[in-house]
Amino acid sequence: MKPKIKLRGAEYIVRIIELLGAKDLFAYPGGAILPIYDALAFSKLNSILVRHEQAASFAANAYARVTGKPGFCLATSGPGATNLVTGIADAYADSIPMIAITGQVRKELIGTDAFQETDITGICIPITKKTYLITRLEDAERIFCEAYKVCMEGRPGPVLVDIPRSVQGEFIELDEDWESQFAIPTPQKVYRVSQQQYDEFYNLVSQAKKPIIIAGHGVLLSKAWEELRAFAHRENIPVITTILGIGAMPYNDPLYFQWLGMHGMKYTNNAVQEADLLIALGIRFDDRITMKISDFATKAKIIHCDIDESEHGKNVRTELFLHGDAKEVISRLPDTRTADNEKDRAAWISQLYEWKAQYPLLMPDYSHFNEVAALKVLEEMMADDALVTTDVGQHQMWAAQYLVRMQPNHFLTSGGLGAMGFGLPAAMGAQAAAPDKDVWCITGDGSFQMNLQELITCVQEKWPIKILVLDNAYLGMVRQWQEQFFQKNYSGVELLNPDFVKLAEAFGVQAASAENADELRAAIAQAHAHKGPFLIHAKVEKEENVWPMVAPGTGLSQTIYYPSKVVKEKVVSR
Repeated sequence: MKPKIKLRGAEYIVRIIELLGAKDLFAYPGGAILPIYDALAFSKLNSILVRHEQAASFAANAYARVTGKPGFCLATSGPGATNLVTGIADAYADSIPMIAITGQVRKELIGTDAFQETDITGICIPITKKTYLITRLEDAERIFCEAYKVCMEGRPGPVLVDIPRSVQGEFIELDEDWESQFAIPTPQKVYRVSQQQYDEFYNLVSQAKKPIIIAGHGVLLSKAWEELRAFAHRENIPVITTILGIGAMPYNDPLYFQWLGMHGMKYTNNAVQEADLLIALGIRFDDRITMKISDFATKAKIIHCDIDESEHGKNVRTELFLHGDAKEVISRLPDTRTADNEKDRAAWISQLYEWKAQYPLLMPDYSHFNEVAALKVLEEMMADDALVTTDVGQHQMWAAQYLVRMQPNHFLTSGGLGAMGFGLPAAMGAQAAAPDKDVWCITGDGSFQMNLQELITCVQEKWPIKILVLDNAYLGMVRQWQEQFFQKNYSGVELLNPDFVKLAEAFGVQAASAENADELRAAIAQAHAHKGPFLIHAKVEKEENVWPMVAPGTGLSQTIYYPSKVVKEKVVSR
C-alpha cells in the first residue's frame, strides 16, 4: 500500500495551480479566499497584489496573449468576484484562455444571501466557456485539469472556478507521490477539413481574379503567422488584417495592406469591396469590420476558416467553411496558381498599390501637437520588439494605424468588448509575461483614470512599464461622434483632469510632461533611460478626429477618407 499524506484543501489547490504551469497569479485577497492566501505564502507562485480586481483579470488576459498559456487571476467572493467580470467578459470576446478563481462563502451558507455572497458561477455563464463550483475537495484536481483543457481547447476562452471557503479548509488524503502522477492536459487540435473541401478551395481560389486574405486574431492564437506568410507569398495574394490580427504580417511586407473596418484604411476597405474572393482566416466578421452587412463585399465569394463551427454563416454568407485550427488548415492549403491567375493577381496587387497611393494615411505636421504626432514620435523611438497595450477610444485607433512595427501578439488591445481601463493592467500582464521586453501603455486621459491605481502595483513589482497618457481633455471618441452625428452637442465628455505628472509622482512613478514634439522626444529618451515605471503626460490638441471612418449604418463603400480641408493642411509622406 502506497504511503499517504494529508493536505489542507487550500494547499492542495495551490499546488494544483502550480502543477498546471502557472508562474504568476494576479490577485486580491478577502475573507472567502483567505485559506488560499495562507497557502500562497509558502508557494512558488508569484502572487501579484493588484489594487482592483478588474486589473487582475485584465492583466491575466494580456499575460495569456503574450505567453499563449492560460492567465490566472484570483479574487474573493461577492464584490471581489464581480469586479473580475469585465476582464472575464473581455477575454471571452477576444478568445483569450484564462482561469479565474474566486472564493465563495461556506457551503452551508450558499443560497442564504450570506455576507459577500454572489452567484458568480451563474453571473459568468454567458461570458465563459464553462463555470465550476467545487463542492467536494476530491474533485479539485479533475475540475482544474478540465478547466485548463476547456480554456485552451478549440476556440480559447475564460473559465471560472468558484471555491467555497469551507472546501479550502478541508483535508484530503493523497498518495505521497500524487504529484508525479499529475499530467498537464493536452488540448486536442480541431481539424475537420475534408479533401473535397480542399478541392473546392482550389476551384474557388484558382478561378478568382481579385482574391484577398483577411487574417484575424485566430491566426495569432494558433501561432499560424509563418504559415500565413508562406501561403500568401506562394500564391501572391494580398493580405489585410483585423485590428486584433495586427502582427500576423510584417508591416513592410509588400503583400500587406493593413486593416479594414470602421477606422480601417480607405484603400483596404476599397479592396474588400472590389474583391471577387475573400479568404477569411480566424475572424468572426464582427460589425466593426463588416459595417452594413448588406453592403459588405457584395462582389465576393467568401471562404471562411475558423476553429469555432458556430461562426459558420453567423454574420455573412459563406461559400465554403473550413472548420479547423488555422495553423493546421493553412499549412495544407493547395497551390492554386495558374498562368492566367498569376497575371490577374499581379494586376490586382498593382491596383491596391494605386489605391494606397491615392488614399494614404496622412502624416502629422509636427508643428501641431496632436495624438498622431505624439504616436509617430513614439514609433520613431520605440524598440522593434516592444509590446504595446492600448486603452479604448481615439488613441486606440490611431495607435493601430500608426504604430506599424508590431510583431505577433505584441499589440494588445480590447477588441470585442472595447473596455476602457484595459491598458495599464494589460501592460502589467505583458511585462510579467515578458520581463525583458519594453512595454508601452498607450492610453487616453479618460481611460487611464479607470485603473490608474495600478501605478503603485507597477512600483511594488518594479516593472519598467512606460505609459504615454494622451490628454485632450475629452472622452475623445464619444466627442467625435457627438460632433459628427449630434450637431456638436458635447454632453458628458469634457474632462477636468488632474496633473498626471504630480499624480504619478505621488505613486512613486517618475514622470514628465510634453506639449510639443521636441519635449516628447526628450521625455521618451528619459523614459527609456529610467529602469522603473515612467509616465509621460502629453497635452495634445483637443478636437482632432480619427480618419478614415465609416459612419454607423453605412457600408465600407461609404468610407470617408479625410475632409478635403484636412487633406490640404496635412503633409502626405507615405
